[in-house]
Amino acid sequence: MWFERFVIIVTSLHRAFLPSQWGMFFPTIVDILTFVGTCGIFMFLFLLFLKFLPAFAMSEIKNVTPQASPHDHH
Repeated sequence: MWFERFVIIVTSLHRAFLPSQWGMFFPTIVDILTFVGTCGIFMFLFLLFLKFLPAFAMSEIKNVTPQASPHDHH
């Protein structure tokens, strides 16, 4: 969804309404830093998520807790 909005904005900036004003869009430093900042905040939040809510493989959980295994008959 984010990429779709990005494509809509970039293509709308690429072509103006008047054909005499058509030209190539070149991002400014603000555009580049906004993009880098959004990637950075995503990676930061993703790493926080992995730190506080780590993903565990179900096979490891079943090896540690035998009562969770449906094949355990004890």
